Amino acid sequence: MSAVSDKQEEAQDMLTRRLRAIGRLSAQDEMMISTLRWDVVDIPPRTDFINEGDIQNRCCLLMEGVVVRSNFTRSGERQIQSVHIPGDMPDLQSLHLQRMDHYIGSVSHCRVGFVTHESMLRVLDGSPKLTATFWRETLIDASLYRAIIVRNARLGSTERLAHFICEMWCRFHAVGLTDRTGFAFTMTQEMVGQVLGLSIVSVNRSMQILRSEGLMVWDRGRIDVLNWSQLADLAQFDPSFLHLND
Repeated sequence: MSAVSDKQEEAQDMLTRRLRAIGRLSAQDEMMISTLRWDVVDIPPRTDFINEGDIQNRCCLLMEGVVVRSNFTRSGERQIQSVHIPGDMPDLQSLHLQRMDHYIGSVSHCRVGFVTHESMLRVLDGSPKLTATFWRETLIDASLYRAIIVRNARLGSTERLAHFICEMWCRFHAVGLTDRTGFAFTMTQEMVGQVLGLSIVSVNRSMQILRSEGLMVWDRGRIDVLNWSQLADLAQFDPSFLHLND
C-alpha cells in the first residue's frame, strides 16, 4: 500500500471515528466518506496555518496532535477559545462562512487533512443523513462554548482545571485515543492557562493540588486520571454537553 493511500485511509478513519461518536453511520454513509480526497500536510509546532481574514475554499480535519482556535488583541496577546483533537474539523463552519474570523494553530507537531468545499458539498448533497450529522457536529461545537463560559466564569482555578481534564478525557476516549488510565496531551501550562483564563502560577498550583489528592498526574506530555469519580465530582462535571453516543 502506498504512502498516499495510507494517508487517505488515516483521514477517513479519524473522521469516521468522530462521526460514529456523535451519530449513526450506515455502510452507505461510510462509502460516501471514503470518496473524499484529502491533501495531508504535516504542521510544525506553534504554527497558525489558518489566519483571521483568510477566505477558505477547503475544510481541515485534524488527524494527529492538538490544535487551538484563537484571536489576538491589538497588543498581540492570544486568547485561546477552543481546543481540538484528532477527528475534529475545527473550520467546518467555513463551508458557509468562508472568511475566517479567528486563527487555527498547532500546539505541537500536527497532521492535518484538507478537503475542498466542493468535495464536501458534493457528499453532503448526496446524503441528508450525513448532512444532519455534520450539522450536529457544529451544534456540539456551540455546546462546548456554552460549557466553557460557565466553567471559566463560575468555577475556581482547581475546579476549572479538573473540568478541562475531564472534558479532554471524554473527547479522546470517544475517538479511541485513551488507554486504561490516560492519554497523550501536549499543551503547555501557559496554553492551558489561556484556555482557562488563569496564570501559569495558578495552573501549576492547581496541578499540584490535583496530584497531591491522588486525582491525576500530568507529566511529560501525558495525562493519567487516577480517580475519575472524585475528579469529576470536584469539577462538577456533567458530560452531557459533549452529546456523545452512549
